Amino acid sequence: MASDITVEAVRAALNLQQVKAEVAGWNIVNARAADGPVFVVDDSRAREVLAGAVEWDSEPSRAAHLAESATAIVDERYDLPRPSLDDSVADSVTAGLNYQALSESLGRHLALMRLAISGRS
Repeated sequence: MASDITVEAVRAALNLQQVKAEVAGWNIVNARAADGPVFVVDDSRAREVLAGAVEWDSEPSRAAHLAESATAIVDERYDLPRPSLDDSVADSVTAGLNYQALSESLGRHLALMRLAISGRS
């Protein structure tokens, strides 16, 4: 059960980082558009998605919902000042690095599980 919780929490975090990278990309594309929207990630909803992944149980539909709910945390705003291009690129790079770190951690976790199952040291 603990492994399932870990995998679901990391999967939700990976989805969140992917959404953050996409949002940064959308803001980079719209950097010169005078009347275009500013896309932001709602951090309170993002925390709810991650908390939901930690509370994951064996119900498959709940796990699928958590994986898809990361995209519901993006707001399209017209009342915010446009972020600088440097800030948007930094956000994109940060999301990419976080995604890479989470992927490596999940890979190590699964490798340890494989070793435990096979009985080799």
